[in-house]
Amino acid sequence: MKAYLVRICLCLLTCALVGGLAAARTIEFETTEVTQADVTLSPDGHWLIFTLLGHLFRLPVEGGTAEQLTFGPYYDTDPVFSPDGTRVAFVSDRDGSEGSIFVLELATGELTQVTREAWAARPAWSPDGQSIVYLSLVREVLGVAPLPRHSIPDTVPALVRRVAANGGQPETILAPPRLYRSLTYLPDGRLVWTVIELKMEGNRTPRATSRIEARDSYGHISTLRTVPGYLEPVEANPTGNGFYARRFFPVLPWHTQRPEDFVFLPLSEGAERLLFTLSPARGWTPRFAVAPDNKSLFLAEDRGIWRVELPSGARTPIPFRAQVKFEIQEPVLPPKAALLSTGSPFAPQFILHPRLSPDGQTLVFGAAGYLWQQHLQGGPARRLFSGSAIERDPAFSPDGGWLAFVHSQHGKEEIRVLSLETGEARTIASGQSYWNLSWTSDGQQLVFVEIDTQTFQPKVIVLNVSDGNREKLTEIAWWWGSRPHLSSDGRELYFAGPPGAGQLYRLRLTPGSKPEAVTRLERQLMRPLVSPKGQRVVFKRNREIWMAPLGSELVKEDHLRRLSEAGGNSFAIAPDGLAVIYSAGNRVWRQPLDGRPREEIHVRLELGRPTPPPLLLRRVRVLDFRAGGFGPESSILVERGRIRWIGSEDDRTLPPETTAIDAGGRFAIPGLFDMHVHEQDAHQQERFLAYGVTSVRDLTGWLEWLGALKDRSESSSDPLPRYFFSGDMFRGGYPIHPSLWLLIYGEDDARHHVRLWKQWGADFLKVYYPLSWTLQRVVAE
Repeated sequence: MKAYLVRICLCLLTCALVGGLAAARTIEFETTEVTQADVTLSPDGHWLIFTLLGHLFRLPVEGGTAEQLTFGPYYDTDPVFSPDGTRVAFVSDRDGSEGSIFVLELATGELTQVTREAWAARPAWSPDGQSIVYLSLVREVLGVAPLPRHSIPDTVPALVRRVAANGGQPETILAPPRLYRSLTYLPDGRLVWTVIELKMEGNRTPRATSRIEARDSYGHISTLRTVPGYLEPVEANPTGNGFYARRFFPVLPWHTQRPEDFVFLPLSEGAERLLFTLSPARGWTPRFAVAPDNKSLFLAEDRGIWRVELPSGARTPIPFRAQVKFEIQEPVLPPKAALLSTGSPFAPQFILHPRLSPDGQTLVFGAAGYLWQQHLQGGPARRLFSGSAIERDPAFSPDGGWLAFVHSQHGKEEIRVLSLETGEARTIASGQSYWNLSWTSDGQQLVFVEIDTQTFQPKVIVLNVSDGNREKLTEIAWWWGSRPHLSSDGRELYFAGPPGAGQLYRLRLTPGSKPEAVTRLERQLMRPLVSPKGQRVVFKRNREIWMAPLGSELVKEDHLRRLSEAGGNSFAIAPDGLAVIYSAGNRVWRQPLDGRPREEIHVRLELGRPTPPPLLLRRVRVLDFRAGGFGPESSILVERGRIRWIGSEDDRTLPPETTAIDAGGRFAIPGLFDMHVHEQDAHQQERFLAYGVTSVRDLTGWLEWLGALKDRSESSSDPLPRYFFSGDMFRGGYPIHPSLWLLIYGEDDARHHVRLWKQWGADFLKVYYPLSWTLQRVVAE
């Protein structure tokens, strides 16, 4: 069975679990491959149990035909044999959770659910076989994870619990939640686990340290080893003198493949021993098994199952063949969307970055990736610039004479300033990535975040607009949500802290100063702005706008007041400091900070939908799927964005003003559809068309920006693809990312945001694993 067919099966299963509205059907196939399988060995050393596509299989240790043990449209993983070899404990979502512990009687096939957790993992049997210890993962504990959870795998805190092998009320052994991981027992009966400590070095590089700890029968806890790196999983040596472990060192960005080693660690003293290097894994690292005689171990690697000789590390493949029975439910697909007609103007789907001039007479905003200017006394909005560049992040100077903005084209970004008196624009910075532009109160300097395109290190820069002199104020751990800006007297820099709950920090611009916390909040604080007189802070949570007074005490949750349920990605404080200006969808609002009702600032803008002239392509060889190749030269007529016919021009009348092009025997294929992109920066949109991609499906990005790109592709004759997007992904209610993840705290919250995303034009929704299974079902419903 080829890997791509396996991926198709996984995709179908995932869709079925989320939709789950049609009758189940069964598919069967044969395979000789596995992918990141868990492996466990029977106590007598005769049998292996491994995982394949979310099911358990039993295999003689010498190889042969594998027997499928579990069935159904579920995902079973993390198996481990009982001490007597008659049962196997494993993790499954068959109860509707993220994973609970089940026990399978191998003789009868009877299944018993022994835990009812929201998310359980890593079961381990007690030596007497009477109980099972396991991890109870807790996503929504505040202040636990020192790194954003997307940066490295396995950064969800957990409790350690114990439950009777036949089920019952679990007992919590280790609390509060920490990064507890592998659970195993030493031959003397001591329970062993690892606890991971994660820290950041230089704001960018994560560092992991693993402690192996043990608890005796009296409850005394001792540290056995402390080693650098992330150990997961860990298994005790059957002789009791050490541990085998997979180890990796975290790297950023989160999707970078990390190097992994397989090591032996003596129990207390002595140097560790590298046995071999492993292929990089993603997410949970798979379980391996050590033979009772300590002469070999068994693991899945490189699409196969292997016996590894100890201590040499020599590997021998274990041949197997498995007949897989796979139950899926067909998803119910939505009806096809009707194609939009061309020619008629339309209102933009989203307005971005609304900024009011200091005199209150002019509004500048973004739409379809362009900047527009509208005088509030009357008249429609007009484009500030011609051309096809992306324009964003406008910022008025305090006197209203200049407008700073980011100009991006063909992957090159620049900061430009426009004289609103003469209409001339000039570049004052280029070559890096730029965000969060703001002016100093004297109008002489710009403050912004600059991200080095090589190191990706965000820095806060202050730049003199007249002569280009620049100074680095500080480095920050994250960029989009930090929104650094100076106080009105220019002596202090305000910015939001690293991912997590998010806090407002103040940095006094004197030598040796360190950031001081201004808030102590339990939930998000992102994109903060301090009012001109320093009396208030306004910030974003999800799409909401919140405000709190600033004083001598740290701001806490009970000091906050919500200003608006929308607009958090676009707001700015009005020049008079008395209101916030924000956009929600394609409407712009002025919300007074004193709580009075908001007022709409009406935007007068319609985007044109260009209608290209009819196009005749002659001497084109069209891909023929039935024939399996390209056909003879023929003609194609494209009219109003659609192919009208393919074939001979004989007996056909061409529309007036048809443009004819001789293709010279070149090839024509259907437009490709890239089903997984993240295009929120939109630097290289033209490349899609250059490689034949005419439609893209964006899975996670800033909802408003992706809507603007969709507006752009429908209103421009530039070579841009069609966009289908989910917007920000739905995740659990732990604050973990500055921009792209929407945090869902309960059922009402989930329903509200689903309706909002639909109203704002999202084509589909993306949910991610920290969102509980219960709330995933609410979202799907």
